[in-house]
Amino acid sequence: MMLPKRLLVGISAAMMAPAITLFSGALHAASGEPVDLMQVYELAVKNDAQLAAARASFKAAEEAVPQSRAALLPQIGLSAQTADNKGVNLNSTPLPAGDRTNNYNTHGWSASLTQPLFNLQSWFAFEQAGYLTEQAGLSLAIEQQSLVLRVAQAYFNVLLAEETLATTIAEEKALQRQLEQTQQRFEVGLIAETDVLEARAAYDQSRVTRIQANNQVSVAYENLWTLTNTSITKLESLDKTMPVSKPTPAIAQEWVKTSVAQNLSLEASRKGIDAASSQLKVSKSGHAPTLNAVATYGHNVNYAQPDTNDKNNSTVYSLQLSVPIFSGGATQSKVRQAGYQLEETQLNYDQSLRTVTANTRNLFNTVNADAENIDAQCRAIESANSALKATESGYEVGTRNIVDVLNAQQNLYGAQRNYLSARYDFIINTLKLKQNAGTLSPQDLKDLNNWMNTSGNNDLTSVCTKS
Repeated sequence: MMLPKRLLVGISAAMMAPAITLFSGALHAASGEPVDLMQVYELAVKNDAQLAAARASFKAAEEAVPQSRAALLPQIGLSAQTADNKGVNLNSTPLPAGDRTNNYNTHGWSASLTQPLFNLQSWFAFEQAGYLTEQAGLSLAIEQQSLVLRVAQAYFNVLLAEETLATTIAEEKALQRQLEQTQQRFEVGLIAETDVLEARAAYDQSRVTRIQANNQVSVAYENLWTLTNTSITKLESLDKTMPVSKPTPAIAQEWVKTSVAQNLSLEASRKGIDAASSQLKVSKSGHAPTLNAVATYGHNVNYAQPDTNDKNNSTVYSLQLSVPIFSGGATQSKVRQAGYQLEETQLNYDQSLRTVTANTRNLFNTVNADAENIDAQCRAIESANSALKATESGYEVGTRNIVDVLNAQQNLYGAQRNYLSARYDFIINTLKLKQNAGTLSPQDLKDLNNWMNTSGNNDLTSVCTKS
């Protein structure tokens, strides 16, 4: 059983990654050097328990083919027996006491060769095993695609948590400075104590937010460890100048067509229908006769008479025909059962088809909305930055109060966090759209990895100004 060729191009390359590459990724992780997206993926391919379990399940499913094929191939059997016989001669003619007993041994062995000539049940069972194995291969490919997405989600969750922490730290420092300035202005009698209390409340809340954000970083790294079984302490950042482009083709129906043709879950469901159809054939063929060719060779020895050695060798060639006539209604029941199971499989496929179609449209619209949202969030950062500067100027001349300044600061940092979240949502939703279309592969991670660097770009205001 071969996996879909379009997946082998991207997935098998990572699945068969050289040991030195995987070792290199582990070495970077252990040394504390930044690890990039592809290194994390290679570690996950090697260590993810979920993928390893899927591989084992696929290998187990593959064994159904040789097992079912065996019923169509020659069957060879060997048997042997020996028996000690003890008897008493009851003849009315007087015999010496020693002559009344009759003890002797019989033994022998036989070998048989059976070749099925006509057995519809075995043939359709072999056909069904092929479909089930192909379905298992598709299930493995689904898990491989899932790993690509899970790696991206875990990786970018860490980056988002770290960058959120960075903005909360910056916000905390800004509010701390604001508190110090407010305290100084209060001490010289320029403002009321209420302003100091407002500034302190905002600063204290920022500390709470920073503590929560710091915990989220730890949680995100733990999720990454679960995936890679490797202690990673630092990741390369995403260059925020990475272009944001809407899906191509730009027509939702084109994505739907691709999903219907290539979605792996739908392909697996179609193989399930084929397997259920074969099972119905297996059940119906319970009414069919079977014909076997049998060759038997036997060797038997009988010591029934004293001083004799009765040996017999025999070779028998035969055709064995079996015609099932009535089995208590079991065959008819199995046919009905298989028919209902086929109907269930077909209905489940119809539901999956509707779900995939709806998800494709939803993800297509979501990615387009994400792209527009990123641009809108950029404009929000610019506006919040300008509003903060204007509010601070107004506060200096007495036309705005401290609450206005604090709100403006919180709006700016909130806009920055929303922008960061929007960028990562765009990336993950784009990967989900490709997964739904059946085109997701490690190449998508490689393309993203080209935008990874060790320095990052945290000046969101300048990024949005340039974009």
